[in-house]
Amino acid sequence: MGENIQLTPPMGWNSWYCFSEGVSDARIRAIADALVDRGLAAHGWNSVNIDDCWQGERSGKFGALQGNERFPDMKALVDYVHSRGLRFGIYSTPWISTYAGFRGGSTDGGREERLSLPESQRLQSHQVFGRYPGLHELRVDRVGSEWKVGEDILQWAEWGVDFVKMDWNPNDLPTTRRIASELRDCGRDIVLSLSNDAAEADAQELLSLAQLCRISHDIKDQWQSISSIGFDQSRVWHQVMGPGCFPDPDMLQIGAIGIPNTPNPAFLPTRLTLEEQRLQFTLWCILSAPLLLSCDIAGMDESTFRLLTNDELIAIDQDPLVAPPEIRDRGNGIVEYRKTLADGTTAIALFNRADEKRSCRLGEELRGRELWSGEELELCGDFAVAPHSVRLYRTLLPEPKETAFRKAAFNGAYLKRENLATGTF
Repeated sequence: MGENIQLTPPMGWNSWYCFSEGVSDARIRAIADALVDRGLAAHGWNSVNIDDCWQGERSGKFGALQGNERFPDMKALVDYVHSRGLRFGIYSTPWISTYAGFRGGSTDGGREERLSLPESQRLQSHQVFGRYPGLHELRVDRVGSEWKVGEDILQWAEWGVDFVKMDWNPNDLPTTRRIASELRDCGRDIVLSLSNDAAEADAQELLSLAQLCRISHDIKDQWQSISSIGFDQSRVWHQVMGPGCFPDPDMLQIGAIGIPNTPNPAFLPTRLTLEEQRLQFTLWCILSAPLLLSCDIAGMDESTFRLLTNDELIAIDQDPLVAPPEIRDRGNGIVEYRKTLADGTTAIALFNRADEKRSCRLGEELRGRELWSGEELELCGDFAVAPHSVRLYRTLLPEPKETAFRKAAFNGAYLKRENLATGTF
């Protein structure tokens, strides 16, 4: 127990873009199995998070929300995910209704029942307020007079939950303080993720209370969406990031995904090109952002798997220093990001936001390794970058003087012996 939890960005999988309203116990178990069996867990993808649509009635010793008909035994589900060596995350809101229309963390003495849909009009029996916008388009108080989040937190702790996404707007400080306090007192370390679109004026305090804080509206699998959310975020968030404090630009739009607010019986490839997926992954890593997938894991193709298991890139996201990047607009559509890493090296990313190939000149006196191709080269000269793509370099540490001296001495001795043998000097 303690304040210092989740010191590097979380990595894992979230159900929203994959299953949305169709999430279930069986599907969560299948994702846990796929993360392990496909080998992603071995590269750090170690959590499974339910994002909305799990909630049923309030009952049990805490009077807390229980799973609905698709989640008949939440404790057994959490135990299964843990048995695969993974963490388990859940979702809620301080509002009466979640965004998808399920029960939230507050009630209002029956008023919400008058706002709920007749059973004959519900898409699911516990989707009581209807699909988004549902209750949210009505002119009513969204937070009920009876606060139930504390009871729910005690239930999550008993189930063994590791992570909770609390979703409402705006992420106000009084509500966040209350949630954070109840989490600290629940007897279990539970990572708190705030969503969505928090005010930058509250950035410092929000990230002193929560480990993650969403800084944008919901992301989409479109170039304009990832480009604007990734590149145009306020520098205020960069100033407050650090170990255990992660501004969250939302989920990775990589792989085969579904459509939010639908049951998603099938998946379609992301609308991002492979270069755009690579750019998003690189940008999120150099921002030390949470890395949350929401794609079909079992059916993942080889190119997506290779992208998501680039350990050298993941190491930049997971670097313990969590240093904010230095950003420089190089003109002509190129943006340069530089990130200091804990071992003294630097990550240098050249992003091309333009629709055509662009070039950028570097003048480093160091060698670097391009982390997508593996090529080692001098970081000096002109570097071409494809449209909507990125080149990412990690500088190579110069050899210690003692090592360099020994190498030189060895090489000199070797050459001297060879010269004696051949009679050449």
